[in-house]
Amino acid sequence: MSPKQRGKRIKVKTILNDHWEEFKIKHLPGRVPADMLNHVIDQVEKSMKCGNPENGYAKYKCLDCGQEHIVSFSCKSRFCSRCGKVYVDK
Repeated sequence: MSPKQRGKRIKVKTILNDHWEEFKIKHLPGRVPADMLNHVIDQVEKSMKCGNPENGYAKYKCLDCGQEHIVSFSCKSRFCSRCGKVYVDK
């Protein structure tokens, strides 16, 4: 754990970003059925991109004061720790 991360809550997204490539190569083959492997990889990688403005966003601007607010698009995946909560709450 880096000194910057000590004392902070570590997010699943951070763990995935730091270790996904290695985990995908070492642990997925043989543990995930071959016919599901691509789907699992797609869902994990989709959730890793969730909320990143580089993958799309909407910009809202107040007509009175001109203040702008950017809202990043979500991935809408049930696997995602952010978007999956929506499915659980329904």
